[in-house]
Amino acid sequence: MKKLTKKAVILGTTILLAMATATTFATEIKENLQPTREIQAPESVQSTAQQQPIGILADTTATAAAQSSAVTQNFLSTAWFQTIDLTLKRDYNNNGYYSRLYVRFDANTEYTRQPAYAVYSLIGNGGYETIIYTSTIFNLFDVSTQDWLAIETDIKSLPRGMYKLRIQLRDAQSGFILADISGYEAISLDRLALEDIYNDEPVVYYEESAGSVGILSILGLSCLYFFRRKNRFEQGIATRS
Repeated sequence: MKKLTKKAVILGTTILLAMATATTFATEIKENLQPTREIQAPESVQSTAQQQPIGILADTTATAAAQSSAVTQNFLSTAWFQTIDLTLKRDYNNNGYYSRLYVRFDANTEYTRQPAYAVYSLIGNGGYETIIYTSTIFNLFDVSTQDWLAIETDIKSLPRGMYKLRIQLRDAQSGFILADISGYEAISLDRLALEDIYNDEPVVYYEESAGSVGILSILGLSCLYFFRRKNRFEQGIATRS
Protein backbone atom coordinates (compact mmCIF):
# COMPACT_ATOMS: atom_id res chain seq x y z
CA MET A 1 0.00 0.00 0.00
CA LYS A 2 2.86 2.33 0.84
CA LYS A 3 4.54 1.51 -2.49
CA LEU A 4 1.35 2.34 -4.36
CA THR A 5 1.00 5.59 -2.45
CA LYS A 6 4.59 6.53 -3.21
CA LYS A 7 4.11 5.76 -6.89
CA ALA A 8 0.93 7.81 -6.96
CA VAL A 9 2.73 10.78 -5.42
CA ILE A 10 5.55 10.51 -7.94
CA LEU A 11 3.06 10.21 -10.80
CA GLY A 12 1.06 13.16 -9.55
CA THR A 13 4.19 15.28 -9.18
CA THR A 14 5.28 14.37 -12.71
CA ILE A 15 1.90 15.36 -14.13
CA LEU A 16 1.96 18.67 -12.29
CA LEU A 17 5.46 19.43 -13.54
CA ALA A 18 4.41 18.58 -17.10
CA MET A 19 1.38 20.84 -16.79
CA ALA A 20 3.51 23.67 -15.41
CA THR A 21 6.01 23.25 -18.26
CA ALA A 22 3.22 23.27 -20.85
CA THR A 23 1.73 26.40 -19.29
CA THR A 24 5.14 28.10 -19.35
CA PHE A 25 5.56 27.37 -23.06
CA ALA A 26 1.97 28.40 -23.79
CA THR A 27 2.42 31.77 -22.12
CA GLU A 28 5.90 32.39 -23.52
CA ILE A 29 5.97 35.62 -25.52
CA LYS A 30 7.30 35.11 -29.03
CA GLU A 31 9.25 37.59 -31.11
CA ASN A 32 8.37 38.75 -34.60
CA LEU A 33 10.49 41.86 -34.93
CA GLN A 34 9.09 44.42 -37.37
CA PRO A 35 10.94 47.00 -39.50
CA THR A 36 11.04 49.99 -37.17
CA ARG A 37 12.46 53.49 -37.19
CA GLU A 38 13.24 54.87 -33.73
CA ILE A 39 13.11 58.59 -33.02
CA GLN A 40 14.54 59.91 -29.76
CA ALA A 41 14.48 63.32 -28.15
CA PRO A 42 17.12 65.82 -29.32
CA GLU A 43 20.71 64.99 -28.39
CA SER A 44 20.92 68.14 -26.32
CA VAL A 45 18.25 66.73 -23.98
CA GLN A 46 20.01 63.38 -23.69
CA SER A 47 23.36 65.09 -23.09
CA THR A 48 21.86 67.16 -20.28
CA ALA A 49 20.35 64.03 -18.74
CA GLN A 50 23.66 62.15 -18.87
CA GLN A 51 25.26 64.85 -16.75
CA GLN A 52 22.89 63.98 -13.93
CA PRO A 53 23.89 61.23 -11.47
CA ILE A 54 21.90 57.98 -11.40
CA GLY A 55 19.89 57.02 -8.31
CA ILE A 56 19.37 60.53 -6.90
CA LEU A 57 15.77 61.32 -6.02
CA ALA A 58 14.27 64.29 -7.81
CA ASP A 59 11.89 66.85 -6.35
CA THR A 60 9.18 64.70 -4.74
CA THR A 61 6.53 67.40 -5.02
CA ALA A 62 7.02 67.66 -8.79
CA THR A 63 7.09 63.89 -9.30
CA ALA A 64 3.95 63.37 -7.21
CA ALA A 65 2.09 66.01 -9.20
CA ALA A 66 3.20 64.48 -12.50
CA GLN A 67 2.29 60.96 -11.41
CA SER A 68 -1.21 62.04 -10.40
CA SER A 69 -1.92 63.26 -13.95
CA ALA A 70 -0.34 60.31 -15.75
CA VAL A 71 -2.24 57.99 -18.09
CA THR A 72 -3.87 54.89 -16.60
CA GLN A 73 -1.48 51.95 -16.69
CA ASN A 74 -1.25 48.37 -15.51
CA PHE A 75 1.87 48.82 -13.39
CA LEU A 76 4.26 51.58 -12.36
CA SER A 77 7.14 51.88 -9.92
CA THR A 78 9.91 54.45 -9.85
CA ALA A 79 9.03 55.29 -13.45
CA TRP A 80 5.75 55.62 -15.33
CA PHE A 81 4.20 56.58 -18.64
CA GLN A 82 3.08 60.19 -18.53
CA THR A 83 1.50 60.53 -22.00
CA ILE A 84 1.11 58.29 -25.05
CA ASP A 85 0.14 59.27 -28.60
CA LEU A 86 -0.64 56.63 -31.22
CA THR A 87 -1.46 57.02 -34.90
CA LEU A 88 -2.33 54.37 -37.49
CA LYS A 89 -1.00 55.18 -40.94
CA ARG A 90 -1.11 53.91 -44.53
CA ASP A 91 -4.32 52.26 -45.69
CA TYR A 92 -3.72 52.15 -49.44
CA ASN A 93 -6.55 49.72 -50.21
CA ASN A 94 -9.09 51.64 -48.09
CA ASN A 95 -10.30 48.54 -46.24
CA GLY A 96 -10.02 50.08 -42.77
CA TYR A 97 -6.82 48.19 -41.83
CA TYR A 98 -3.48 49.98 -41.57
CA SER A 99 0.04 48.77 -42.25
CA ARG A 100 2.06 51.36 -40.33
CA LEU A 101 2.04 52.16 -36.62
CA TYR A 102 3.39 55.35 -35.05
CA VAL A 103 3.57 55.67 -31.27
CA ARG A 104 5.27 58.24 -29.07
CA PHE A 105 5.39 58.35 -25.29
CA ASP A 106 6.81 60.53 -22.58
CA ALA A 107 7.81 58.72 -19.41
CA ASN A 108 8.89 60.15 -16.06
CA THR A 109 10.90 58.92 -13.12
CA GLU A 110 11.35 59.66 -9.44
CA TYR A 111 15.09 60.05 -10.02
CA THR A 112 17.09 62.82 -11.63
CA ARG A 113 18.18 60.26 -14.24
CA GLN A 114 17.18 56.68 -14.95
CA PRO A 115 18.42 54.74 -18.00
CA ALA A 116 15.71 52.55 -19.52
CA TYR A 117 14.52 50.82 -22.66
CA ALA A 118 11.07 49.97 -24.05
CA VAL A 119 9.64 46.66 -25.26
CA TYR A 120 6.71 46.87 -27.69
CA SER A 121 4.36 43.97 -28.37
CA LEU A 122 1.03 43.33 -30.07
CA ILE A 123 -1.70 41.23 -28.46
CA GLY A 124 -3.97 39.50 -30.97
CA ASN A 125 -7.00 37.25 -30.82
CA GLY A 126 -6.92 34.79 -27.94
CA GLY A 127 -4.51 36.99 -26.00
CA TYR A 128 -1.44 35.79 -27.91
CA GLU A 129 1.35 38.32 -27.55
CA THR A 130 4.17 39.00 -30.00
CA ILE A 131 7.14 41.27 -29.36
CA ILE A 132 7.62 43.53 -32.38
CA TYR A 133 10.43 45.84 -31.24
CA THR A 134 12.87 46.53 -28.40
CA SER A 135 14.27 50.04 -28.25
CA THR A 136 17.78 51.20 -27.60
CA ILE A 137 18.66 52.51 -24.14
CA PHE A 138 17.62 56.08 -23.43
CA ASN A 139 17.51 58.32 -20.35
CA LEU A 140 14.50 59.37 -18.33
CA PHE A 141 15.09 62.80 -16.85
CA ASP A 142 12.81 63.24 -13.75
CA VAL A 143 9.57 64.92 -14.97
CA SER A 144 10.95 66.42 -18.16
CA THR A 145 8.65 66.45 -21.20
CA GLN A 146 11.62 66.48 -23.56
CA ASP A 147 12.88 62.92 -22.97
CA TRP A 148 10.23 61.29 -25.20
CA LEU A 149 10.68 58.25 -27.42
CA ALA A 150 8.86 57.49 -30.68
CA ILE A 151 8.81 54.60 -33.13
CA GLU A 152 7.33 54.10 -36.60
CA THR A 153 6.75 50.45 -37.47
CA ASP A 154 5.77 48.73 -40.71
CA ILE A 155 3.61 45.66 -40.14
CA LYS A 156 4.92 42.49 -41.82
CA SER A 157 4.16 38.77 -41.48
CA LEU A 158 1.24 39.37 -39.12
CA PRO A 159 -2.34 38.34 -39.93
CA ARG A 160 -4.95 41.01 -40.51
CA GLY A 161 -6.92 41.70 -37.35
CA MET A 162 -7.61 43.83 -34.31
CA TYR A 163 -4.70 44.18 -31.88
CA LYS A 164 -3.82 45.70 -28.55
CA LEU A 165 -0.46 47.40 -28.14
CA ARG A 166 1.57 46.75 -25.00
CA ILE A 167 4.61 48.77 -23.95
CA GLN A 168 6.91 47.76 -21.12
CA LEU A 169 9.40 50.22 -19.72
CA ARG A 170 12.40 48.31 -18.36
CA ASP A 171 15.40 49.28 -16.28
CA ALA A 172 18.53 49.36 -18.45
CA GLN A 173 20.73 47.73 -15.82
CA SER A 174 18.52 45.03 -14.26
CA GLY A 175 15.90 44.50 -16.97
CA PHE A 176 13.15 44.77 -14.34
CA ILE A 177 9.82 46.19 -15.47
CA LEU A 178 9.43 49.80 -14.36
CA ALA A 179 6.05 50.46 -15.99
CA ASP A 180 3.59 48.49 -18.07
CA ILE A 181 0.69 49.75 -20.19
CA SER A 182 -1.53 48.11 -22.83
CA GLY A 183 -4.86 48.29 -24.60
CA TYR A 184 -6.46 46.66 -21.57
CA GLU A 185 -6.06 49.92 -19.65
CA ALA A 186 -5.66 52.59 -22.33
CA ILE A 187 -8.35 52.99 -24.99
CA SER A 188 -5.86 54.57 -27.39
CA LEU A 189 -3.87 51.31 -27.45
CA ASP A 190 -6.90 49.08 -28.02
CA ARG A 191 -8.60 47.80 -31.19
CA LEU A 192 -5.80 48.63 -33.60
CA ALA A 193 -6.84 47.52 -37.08
CA LEU A 194 -3.60 46.26 -38.65
CA GLU A 195 -2.57 44.21 -41.67
CA ASP A 196 0.57 43.13 -43.51
CA ILE A 197 2.12 45.88 -45.61
CA TYR A 198 2.21 43.54 -48.62
CA ASN A 199 -1.56 43.09 -48.42
CA ASP A 200 -2.11 46.83 -48.24
CA GLU A 201 -1.91 47.41 -51.98
CA PRO A 202 -3.90 50.12 -53.76
CA VAL A 203 -7.08 48.85 -55.41
CA VAL A 204 -6.97 49.59 -59.14
CA TYR A 205 -10.28 49.97 -60.96
CA TYR A 206 -10.30 49.32 -64.70
CA GLU A 207 -12.86 51.25 -66.77
CA GLU A 208 -13.77 49.85 -70.16
CA SER A 209 -13.44 52.39 -72.95
CA ALA A 210 -15.48 52.48 -76.11
CA GLY A 211 -12.50 51.42 -78.24
CA SER A 212 -12.98 49.68 -81.58
CA VAL A 213 -15.86 47.55 -80.30
CA GLY A 214 -17.74 50.63 -79.11
CA ILE A 215 -17.25 52.44 -82.42
CA LEU A 216 -18.44 49.43 -84.42
CA SER A 217 -21.54 49.20 -82.25
CA ILE A 218 -22.34 52.87 -82.85
CA LEU A 219 -21.82 52.47 -86.61
CA GLY A 220 -24.01 49.38 -86.63
CA LEU A 221 -26.86 51.13 -84.85
CA SER A 222 -26.59 54.11 -87.21
CA CYS A 223 -26.80 51.87 -90.29
CA LEU A 224 -29.80 50.04 -88.84
CA TYR A 225 -31.54 53.37 -88.20
CA PHE A 226 -31.00 54.64 -91.75
CA PHE A 227 -31.99 51.28 -93.22
CA ARG A 228 -35.31 51.35 -91.35
CA ARG A 229 -35.93 54.99 -92.42
CA LYS A 230 -35.26 54.00 -96.04
CA ASN A 231 -37.72 51.09 -95.87
CA ARG A 232 -40.43 53.30 -94.38
CA PHE A 233 -39.82 55.94 -97.08
CA GLU A 234 -40.09 53.37 -99.87
CA GLN A 235 -43.21 51.84 -98.30
CA GLY A 236 -44.79 55.32 -98.16
CA ILE A 237 -44.11 55.91 -101.89
CA ALA A 238 -45.58 52.53 -102.85
CA THR A 239 -48.75 53.22 -100.84
CA ARG A 240 -49.31 56.59 -102.51
CA SER A 241 -48.89 55.16 -105.97
